[in-house]
Amino acid sequence: MEEIIKYIQNQLVQAPFRFKSYTQDEQGKKYLQRNIYIKVDKYFRDFLHNPNARDRWIIIPGLRGVGKTTILAQLFINHYQEVGNRRMLYVSLDEVVNVLGSSLKDVLIAYEKIIGESFEKLTKPIFIFIDEAQYDPKWASVLKSVYDRSNKVFVICSGSSAVSLQTNTDVIRRSIFQKLFPTSFSEFLMIRDGKLPIKGLKQNIKDALFNSESAKDAYDKLKSIEQSVLNAWSSIDRHYVDEYLRIGTLPFAIKMKDEVRVYQTITLLLDKVINQDVQGLGRFDTKTLIHIKRVLFLLADSDVVSIQKLATTLETSVNTISNILEVLEQAELLIRIMPYGSNSKKVRKSSRYQFMSSAMRSAFLSVAGNEQIFSGQKGRLMEDIVAMTLYREFVANNRGALNYDSSKAGADFILTIAGENIIPIEVGIGDKSGTQVRNTMKKIGSAKYGVVICKNSLTLLDNANIVKIPLDYFLLM
Repeated sequence: MEEIIKYIQNQLVQAPFRFKSYTQDEQGKKYLQRNIYIKVDKYFRDFLHNPNARDRWIIIPGLRGVGKTTILAQLFINHYQEVGNRRMLYVSLDEVVNVLGSSLKDVLIAYEKIIGESFEKLTKPIFIFIDEAQYDPKWASVLKSVYDRSNKVFVICSGSSAVSLQTNTDVIRRSIFQKLFPTSFSEFLMIRDGKLPIKGLKQNIKDALFNSESAKDAYDKLKSIEQSVLNAWSSIDRHYVDEYLRIGTLPFAIKMKDEVRVYQTITLLLDKVINQDVQGLGRFDTKTLIHIKRVLFLLADSDVVSIQKLATTLETSVNTISNILEVLEQAELLIRIMPYGSNSKKVRKSSRYQFMSSAMRSAFLSVAGNEQIFSGQKGRLMEDIVAMTLYREFVANNRGALNYDSSKAGADFILTIAGENIIPIEVGIGDKSGTQVRNTMKKIGSAKYGVVICKNSLTLLDNANIVKIPLDYFLLM
């Protein structure tokens, strides 16, 4: 216990200094805050200033490398002078478990000793920041106990996507989940150049694209904000789009100048995901863990995959491949997109897999190592961006379902909003005619309208009930 007490004392003193590198550049200029920060900060402020605030346990799950520690650091730095450093504790359970050989329970017992009172007897609020929660398998039950013992404790914890699977109904009932996704293009611009998005533009594009009565209605709404889109792009370097596709979905990579170093860092990050997060979810043996990286490598050069073909290529069982894909989906390295239609079709037909972060796919493609590879796979990277955006805006919050048309020359995606509004979507980095969406709309019959995301200018195909939206619009969503 003496060692953990010393660790906590050191954390109370050092955390504000350690966090500076997460919150500002080398010149001391503060990094801008991402969208999720504003939501989490509101819960923090409500608890600090309102004695009756109810929300006091925030959980931030997300893929490794998407910036969870930075969100905690910004929150800590922006409030520790007002709150007082003894009443704000930050710990990483990676350090606590793997370096000190201790646990979250011991950390909290030690913290009570240091502040000289038990949580039950607190008269002023305290704030506990827990990073890398998944390293202590008992984190959820320990924090539930703290939550029940005192209403003066505000807890914010982050962890890999696995933390979502380590919770139960007791935790879900008490906590607020704020999932952190890879960076959007607007967030990429904020981190890279300090450029703020035009207020309300993202929501206007989203409403026009997915909340219209017809393609004409969507077109008219998009046309009405055309000048705002042009204004936004007037100060954006066009080369940034390729940079975003390659590495820009992971915040740490945006500030790195050396792309080779970026991919090396992503490879190390992937090793951690596979050997720690995935291993924790699937309990695979060493031989199977080796297969995981090869599965990802094969998926990087494809999207729709046959489990049987993967099993044959890797000389392993269909069951092993199925388990690997399931765990990669749970770890949120991959987004699984099932074929549209009846349950029997979903079982028979192969699923489509997109990378949650296009930078992950790009890292695997970089192994081949030439510019032609990137040019040839640029469309797939853009499909990753579209899939991640649709997943973030509709699937993760249970507002929609994402499928694809398994027919030849069918739509890349079929978005179903609120169980009834069906919107087939075609994606491309060049000019697109809309043939895929036409084919799918003809087959489904009940689609509300079709969307083609491409290089073309904003166009209404009125006779086909399809709107073509430039990449310029979609990237700002």
